[in-house]
Amino acid sequence: MAENTPKATEYMELKHEFFDRFKDEDVSFIFHFKRPSTPQVNRVQKTVLKNAGQAFRNLIMETVRPEERDRLKTALDDYSGLASTFGGALMGSCGFGDLGN
Repeated sequence: MAENTPKATEYMELKHEFFDRFKDEDVSFIFHFKRPSTPQVNRVQKTVLKNAGQAFRNLIMETVRPEERDRLKTALDDYSGLASTFGGALMGSCGFGDLGN
């Protein structure tokens, strides 16, 4: 492992900001996630074509810092697209890209 590479148990900050047109306000979310394990990545790959939202939701709920889990669940209930946003970022950290987009 490279000297600057975080350990699998370390949590890294991910932030997402956007404008909610329906509420006419800026929204910002910051959560901390650990790097997905190989079995977690494999599970996403197996289920993403059936239900991408649920596959990413499961991934981020498994990898979020435990004390942030309830806040993340509430955020996902309000903004379901956060699952794909944060899930895609986590998969990107494992080498997956947005080819074709």
